[in-house]
Amino acid sequence: MHKLLGGLCAALLFLAGLPQIGHTAEPVPLKTAWLGEHEAFAAWYAKQKGWDLEEGFRLKMLSYDSGKQLMAGMNTAHWEIAACGAIPALTASLDNQAEIIAIGNDESLATGIYARKDSPILGHTGYNALYPEMAGTGGTVRGKTILCTAGSSAHYTVHKWLEALSLTEKDVTIKDMPSEEALKAFLNGEGDAVALWSPYILEAEQHGLMPVTLSSQCDASQPTLLLANKAFAKEHPALVTAFLKMYFRGITALQETPREQLIQDYRAFYHAWTGRDLPPQDAAWELAKHPVYGLKGQLTLFDPAQKKLHTWLQELASFAGGKNRLSDVTDVYLKKLAQ
Repeated sequence: MHKLLGGLCAALLFLAGLPQIGHTAEPVPLKTAWLGEHEAFAAWYAKQKGWDLEEGFRLKMLSYDSGKQLMAGMNTAHWEIAACGAIPALTASLDNQAEIIAIGNDESLATGIYARKDSPILGHTGYNALYPEMAGTGGTVRGKTILCTAGSSAHYTVHKWLEALSLTEKDVTIKDMPSEEALKAFLNGEGDAVALWSPYILEAEQHGLMPVTLSSQCDASQPTLLLANKAFAKEHPALVTAFLKMYFRGITALQETPREQLIQDYRAFYHAWTGRDLPPQDAAWELAKHPVYGLKGQLTLFDPAQKKLHTWLQELASFAGGKNRLSDVTDVYLKKLAQ
């Protein structure tokens, strides 16, 4: 009997030393970089649900105050995956170190140009038949002063708006200032129009300002890009795919979660990220103004035959004076995810 027990114990000890089939190994840390904006919500939500751990990694979310700082963080904080607005991503001097692997969201409903209710700019819409919702004419806009952050997504909206009115920046005065400062100055009577992005356009609307045009109304596409460190992705392609699988679970949750619950979840995200409370109506606004794309929609955007994303990036790069990084766009990981 003692020999039998001894044999069983030895067998159990032997089995305990074998790899545990069906059990995951210790999750691999994955360092990611974000601004405290809507595109981070899907990742934060997925992390709260433990979906990163289910995919075999532990998500670490680094916080940045601007896209420029975030892009610089690739070489300082050494992030492996990040989300960033297209303009700072396209103009960063990274020497082909990053590649575009997916889209975080569309910010063209959350970026726009605003004027006071009595502005003559608002007196006419549809000057250009291609953009029937866009206000302004060559005559009402020429010579006006526009408050705007130079080189930003809001500036790109101004550029596309003027182009649609057969004007150029030489026909107006663009006063460069940060968005928060620009809105305050405009509310105090400075300038004829102000170009802003979220959350400042929400504040503009709450102060009674009226939209001249949103980016979506003047063909100024504003994709937020998901980027991967090329060297990291080449060495760990399965981990990049695993991240996207987790992220798209977050996107699906944004699309399918009951609205009232999603508003509460977004408020929790905002408080965790910023330490500030967000009123329910503001959370609802943020969710409504940032449409997201599921996997099928993203594959369509990345399709080289349709060239939709390629066209967006070409136009953005041309405006911003950045490199045309079409060679840095890849649908490899999206296609792996779709298999």
